[in-house]
Amino acid sequence: MAIYKSNNPTKDGRKYYFRVKYKDIYGITHDYSSAKFLTRKEAEQEEVQFKIGIMKKPTSNSNITIKDSYYEIRHKKINIKNLKPQTIEKIDNHFKYLKPIENCKINDFNINKYSQLINYLNSFDLSAPYKNKILGLLKQIINHAKKYYNTNNSILDYIENFEVDHSKTQELNFFEYKDYLKFESVIDDFTWKVFFKTLYYMGLRKGECQALTWNDIDFEKKQLKINKTLTTKIKGQEYTLFTPKTRSSNRVLPIPDTLYQDYKKLLCGAKKWQDFNMGWFVFGNTLPFKESTITNKKNKYCELAGVKQIRIHDFRHSCASLLISKGASIALVSKYLGHNDINITLKTYTHMFKSELENISNLLDNL
Repeated sequence: MAIYKSNNPTKDGRKYYFRVKYKDIYGITHDYSSAKFLTRKEAEQEEVQFKIGIMKKPTSNSNITIKDSYYEIRHKKINIKNLKPQTIEKIDNHFKYLKPIENCKINDFNINKYSQLINYLNSFDLSAPYKNKILGLLKQIINHAKKYYNTNNSILDYIENFEVDHSKTQELNFFEYKDYLKFESVIDDFTWKVFFKTLYYMGLRKGECQALTWNDIDFEKKQLKINKTLTTKIKGQEYTLFTPKTRSSNRVLPIPDTLYQDYKKLLCGAKKWQDFNMGWFVFGNTLPFKESTITNKKNKYCELAGVKQIRIHDFRHSCASLLISKGASIALVSKYLGHNDINITLKTYTHMFKSELENISNLLDNL
């Protein structure tokens, strides 16, 4: 085994890697160096898998099907370190719409079959961007087969994205402050009241709020640490914790007084349990709130309050709207929400700064 130990390990201590020389189907020699692994054994195992892969000699008349090529791509993605579980779930959902052609050999996938697929996709109430993601996966599948099995990929010249109507701007749905107060007034459970207040005043994503533990609240500094996110949607698991959506999502926010007192009261109640520890979830104790329960509670309270139904994610938009209406700059809103790029904030909330633009005009007029 050609396993090497690097003198420059990664930040998390990975230092073992392997090097392999091999010839591709065109007779060209390649010198491949792998990524680094934590242990020598891991590097050896990955070297074996790599050699098995390059020993599979592709042929131009390969019988590989769309499904076979997809599962090879899927297997590679699963082995990517730090890949979030929901990423695999998303591409699985995209692949469901390729089921009618999954057993078709890639060399047999032609214009007629492509037209049938387009008609099939159009039979569902799917947005153009979502259908384009499905076609994007199909392109990956065909390119993968071409790369490793030398199959025909000429069909790619005919695969065109669905046209997106950019003239239709999707308006953000959110609670104005008076709407939120009506919503909060009908919540009869204190824990749920604090949960929705956290979404509204702190602008957290749903998974970030679910993942909060008592260790994440610094009562001395009155700060909230957002350093992870959570889902209860992964089959076979009660819940799954993983890193935040982006690097900027890892943030520390000041806690407003209204929530600070609520957290203290909630903590006093949790501490009454004999086996309590600070690793418990703020919302749910030993088990976090489930996505389905959160949605059901939100729907119930919206109906009782007589306010419009908004999505859970729209509480985040509501927070941004509240901050902007109180004079917060776009840079501050971006940092508060944990956006990776201020352009995301600008693109999403520029229309909310209309009054600020008018103020600029007044300033210039008064020079």
